[in-house]
Order: sequence, then C-alpha cells, then structure tokens
Amino acid sequence: MADNDKAEDKVMGRADLQMYMNAVLTRSQIIEKFLDPRRDVYAECGYPTTEQLNITYYQKLYEREGIASRVVEVMPMESWQSIPRVFETDEVDNETPFEKAWNDLSISLRGKSRYQGEDGHPIWEKLERADVLSGIGDFGVILIGLDDGLDLAEEAVPREGQQVIFIRAFDESLVSISSYESDASNPRFGQPTQYSVTINDPRHIAAGDSGVSRPESGPQSAAQDSTTKTVHWSRIIHVADNLGSSEVFGVSRLRNQYNRIADLIKLYSGSGEMYWKGAFPGLSIETHPQLGADVDLDETAIKAKMLEYEQGLSRYLAMAGASANSLAPQVVDPSKQIEVQLDALCISIGVPKRIFIGSERGELASSQDASSWNDRLRHRQNSYITPRIIVPFIDRVIELKVLPEPAEENGYSIEWPDLEALTEAEQAAIVTQRTEAMSKYVSGGVESLIAPQDYLVREMHYTQDEAEEILDNAIELLEEKEAELEEAMALEREEFGKHGVGVSKDGKPFPFPDQQALTGISPSGDKVPPKPKPNKKDDGEDKKGKLKE
Repeated sequence: MADNDKAEDKVMGRADLQMYMNAVLTRSQIIEKFLDPRRDVYAECGYPTTEQLNITYYQKLYEREGIASRVVEVMPMESWQSIPRVFETDEVDNETPFEKAWNDLSISLRGKSRYQGEDGHPIWEKLERADVLSGIGDFGVILIGLDDGLDLAEEAVPREGQQVIFIRAFDESLVSISSYESDASNPRFGQPTQYSVTINDPRHIAAGDSGVSRPESGPQSAAQDSTTKTVHWSRIIHVADNLGSSEVFGVSRLRNQYNRIADLIKLYSGSGEMYWKGAFPGLSIETHPQLGADVDLDETAIKAKMLEYEQGLSRYLAMAGASANSLAPQVVDPSKQIEVQLDALCISIGVPKRIFIGSERGELASSQDASSWNDRLRHRQNSYITPRIIVPFIDRVIELKVLPEPAEENGYSIEWPDLEALTEAEQAAIVTQRTEAMSKYVSGGVESLIAPQDYLVREMHYTQDEAEEILDNAIELLEEKEAELEEAMALEREEFGKHGVGVSKDGKPFPFPDQQALTGISPSGDKVPPKPKPNKKDDGEDKKGKLKE
C-alpha cells in the first residue's frame, strides 16, 4: 500500500512539474510578444537561433561557401601538413614485426599499385579526411571494413590474419546513432553501440557524381542507391572535436563562427550586387515643366525603348514629351568592412590572418608569431589528433589482430616531425653566420679572453662533448700539417745538399742563393749565426747617391 502511495506521489510530482513548466513557457511567450522584436540582435541581423543551427545548415555552408570550408579545414590541413611516424623502437635499420605489419597495411590499402614511396600514405589520408569531416557537424566516424565475411551490424571478432580491406570517413549528415550503452558498470557507458551509416551520399547521387548509376526521378529510387547500413561500434572509430561535457558530441567548427560567416556572405554578395546595379546607372524619366503636372505618358512605349537601350545595341533614347536623366550611382568599397569581419573570424578560431587567407595576401609574420602558431599546431597534434584519432585506430586494428602486438613493453610510439625544422636556405644562412663568427674569433685573438672550448659551448651552443671533439680534430689537423711541412723542408734541405738547388712546385730546379740567411742552417745541416743587419742610414745614403747619379 505504501509503495502505491509513493508511486502516486511520484506521478503527481511529475504532473505538477509539467504544469509548472507549461505555465513558465506560456508566460515567457506572452512577454516576448509584447517586447520589441528589434531588441533581438539575432533576429534584426537575420541570424538563426542556436536551436535552429543543425547539421543541415552546416553542410550547406560547407559545400557552398569558401569561407565556411576554410574555417572547417584550416586547422586539420595545417596540423597534417607533415605526417607522423609510428614506430616501436628507435632503431631505424631494425624493422620490428609490428612496424612491418603497419607498413604492409598501408601498401595493401593502395590496391594494385607499384608505388612504394612514403608520401601519399592512404591511412593518413583517410584519418586527415575524418578530421576534416568531423568538424562540419558535431562528430564524424571512420568505418573499418574487414574481410571477416560478417554483416556490418555484427560485432567484429578478433581473428589471426584478418585484413582491413577499406577505410571510409563520414560526417554527421550521413551518420545517426541508433543505440547507446546503458549499463553503468560497462566502461563504455553512454557510448554508442550501433550506428546507421548512409554509405552513398544521396546529395551526390542526385547530382550524378557518385560511383553508382544516377537514379531515376523520385525519392524511392534515390533511397535505394543511398544505402543505409546498421554498423556495430566495434567497426567504427568515433571522432568528435571541441568536446565539452559530452564524450560523444562535440561542437561544430562552424557554430561559433556562423554569424561572422553570414556577415561575410552579406558583404561579398552585397558588393557584387552593388557593382552590378551601379555599373549601369539608373535613368530618371522626367517630363518637361512646361507641360505641367498632368502629362499622359505612354509607359508601354517608354518601357520598350528602355529595354531596347539596356538589352539591345541601340545607344539612343527618343521619347516625346520626356527626357531621361542619368542617376549617379553610389558604389562603396567594402574592403574595410570585410577586413573587420575577417579579423573577428580569425581571432575567434585562433588562427593568424596570414595563415587563414594565405601567405600571398597575408602579412609576413615575425619569428615569434610563427613560433606561437607552431606551438598551437604541436598542441593539437599531441593532445587531439594522436590520442583521439590515431591511437584509437591503431589500438582497434591491434585488438582485431590485423596488426600484431608490439613486442616492446612500452608498446608503440607516435612521433610528429619538428615544425621548427629549417629549410635548406635557412640552414645555409646559419652556417655562413657561424663560420664568420668563428673566423673573427680566431683572427681577433679573443682566445686570451675566452678559451676556445668555452666559446664553442657558451657562444656557439655546442655540447661539451661536441666542443672537445671539434678541438681535438683541429689539433690533429694542425699536427698533420706541421708534419707535412717538416717533411717538405727536410726534402728541400736534402736536395740542396746534393745539388745546391731546390725544386719548385712545377718540378723545375731553382738555386738557393742565401740558404743560410733564410733558414739559419748550412747546407750540411749545421746551425750558423745570422748575418749582421745592414746599417739603414748607410743604406739610405747609398740609395740617395744612386738616385743623384
């Protein structure tokens, strides 16, 4: 009896709550009717409400407006400009079974292709496409096709030798979630368990640009070609960007930018329409004042003349009792307004303007700006693409035994190329500057102030080991040159002792007129005292005397 009373109280509580909500909604609707609708900025500017924004709005924007597609694609395109490396060990020459299987998977997805290059990796291309498509709506999916022979609605079962035969990426407009995991004790609680995936995009089928034959007119034939399949979650990688409290639905990259994109559409379209109408100014048909106010004009004849003038080749107007005066067009340059909207858009999505509109139009950024942008790309690669897209895909194909388990205890690793890597021209410029700096250090005699090793470590930023190796190699090179010089001088002394002549570089003999004065060594090899220097005064007087003569 008590349980029945509690159930009745619970039902009454829900009924009271529903009545209260209805009263509140009715009151708010009445208030809104009496309020000035112009106070609603969204309504005044023609923006749809947040509730009206859905995948249909986003999909149309993405397919029709270049600004919208750029908003969706800019971060994925910049983040995937260089592909990562999946490896098990740092030994490049020693390929592990896991690494070989990963490379073989990429080759198998190419089909019957003889191309063996690393660029154009089909797996990375599919994952990048999924990254782009998932940003149109609130999520996207990657469908993994297996050669298990089972229906897509059945759970994928791990099997040795199993192969991935295709990978497909879909945006939210082609996917709906059919059911969720309701067991709170399951680690996948709240996650999708089944999807409905439209394999062939009906929009493309209707346009006749898909791989299937173009359907006959009528919705039934289009529905037959745009096949919808029920897919088990084990065959799906769920991708969602800009996640909040939900782990399933993110926020479309177009939602926060919709108003700015709408404003840009108005500016671009309005400027084109303004030029179209302003390039051919209007005409004012005016009657002569002498005829007074009551003038009977033949409007049909005037319209015919105007059409002949505007659309034909006739360049004159002949009208009785009226004259045609040109109206001055008012054409305004919209570039400033467009720049303001683009600035607001780039600030909102956190992308430098030069990146968003392209380097040809954008201003050159400082090295600090470029470094900040690379930091953001690096953050997205490591905190979103790697854990949310790449790792789930690799883990899934490992679970399904398409790839073997990594042999190492630490598993596999994913490494992105350095975004700060220098170009060949930049590297050459740095080498030139460093060489000039070291040359000035040597020629300037600065070693008395700072030792060579300290200079290499502190100023040239070498490590201690690198600096020691450089100095050891330099000392070894000097010793080799000294040994070569001693050997050459010994040979010259030997030749002089035999013939009293030396040998030039081209092999021709030449005399040593004053060998003792040059070397301080006699032809026999004994040291001799140097000759006394001549008296400069006497030598100068002799030269003056010769000049006088």
